[in-house]
Amino acid sequence: MKIKLLFSGLVCIAFLFSCASNKVNAPDIEKNNIISQTNVTDTTNENSTIQTDSSASALELINSSLNNTFLEQTIHKPLTLYRALNYNKDTTVWDTSDCKIGKSTFSCNHVDRYDYSYGVWDGFYDDDEMVWDSSRKKIIYDTTYIDINFGKNALVHYTPVTEIPKLDREAVAKALSKLSGEACAQIFKFRSNYNLEVIGLPGFSWEDQDALMFGFDAYIDRDDSGQEKCSVQGARVQYTESSHYSIVYSRSLPEQLDIKTLQFFNGTLNTYQDTTISWKLVYIDQYHRADTLDITTKFEYDDSESSKIKFSGYYKGDCYDAIKPSKCK
Repeated sequence: MKIKLLFSGLVCIAFLFSCASNKVNAPDIEKNNIISQTNVTDTTNENSTIQTDSSASALELINSSLNNTFLEQTIHKPLTLYRALNYNKDTTVWDTSDCKIGKSTFSCNHVDRYDYSYGVWDGFYDDDEMVWDSSRKKIIYDTTYIDINFGKNALVHYTPVTEIPKLDREAVAKALSKLSGEACAQIFKFRSNYNLEVIGLPGFSWEDQDALMFGFDAYIDRDDSGQEKCSVQGARVQYTESSHYSIVYSRSLPEQLDIKTLQFFNGTLNTYQDTTISWKLVYIDQYHRADTLDITTKFEYDDSESSKIKFSGYYKGDCYDAIKPSKCK
C-alpha cells in the first residue's frame, strides 16, 4: 500500500512540473508564433507571399530570398578601351590611360604587378567583361572599343615598330671561329637582340638563359638501359624561394627591345679536337624576321679541362656581347 501511494505521489509531482515548464516557456512560444507569421516576399512573383508554420523554415526562406535578391542584382558600367594592330597584325587592347595619341603617331604602355605569398597569388586583375564585387553584385561592363590604327574610323594610319640594331656579322663570325670541343658542355654565351638557331651541327643547341631562374646546364646521365647520355636542361641548383615576391609584367607599343642571353651547348658525347666544321647561324628578331650567317669554326679541346671543378649554373668561358662588347674580351 505504501508503495502505491509513493508511486502516485511521484506521478503528481511530474505532472505539476510539466505544467510549470509549459508556463515558463510560454513567452518563447509566443515569440516563435510571431516569427512564424512573418510574410516573405517571393522575388520571382511580387504578388505572392510565403507563410510558414515553423520559425526555422521561415528564417531559411528569408535567407534564401535575400541571397537570391543579391545574386539577381546586376550593375552595368560603361567602359572604353583602345584597340591597335602591332607589326604582326595582332590586335592589342589597352586602357585609355595607357596610350598617347598624336596627329600621326601613337604609343601605349601598360604595367601589371602581382604579389605572391608562400606560393599564393595575392593580387587580382581580370580583363573579363563580367566580375563580382564585394557585395555579391554582378557587374557587367558595357564596352566600347576605339580603333587606333585600323578600320574605317582609325585615328591614325601608323604602326609602331621598335628599331632593332643590326647584327655585326663580321664580328659574330670572328667570335664563333674558335670554340671549345668539350663533350656535353656549354661552349659559348651570346648576348644580343636576336634569338639564335643552329644548322649543320647535330646535337648542338642555343638555349635562352633567362627562360629559367639559373639558366641551363649539361649533364651526363644514364638512360634506362644504363647507357650514358647527355642531357641539356635547367641547372640543378638548390635554392630556397622567398616567401614574399612580386612579378611585374609590362607591354608596350612600340614593343620594348628584346635582350637575349643565349647559351650554346654541345649536347653530344662527342669531343671535338682540332676539328673544323662549317655551319649556319640563324638569327631572328622579335618580329620574326630572320637571316642566316655562314660560320666556320675550329673546335679545340684540352684534356686538362676535364679535371677542372665545375659549378652547376655557372659559366665562365668564351662569349660575345653585341649590346656591350666590352663585357666579352
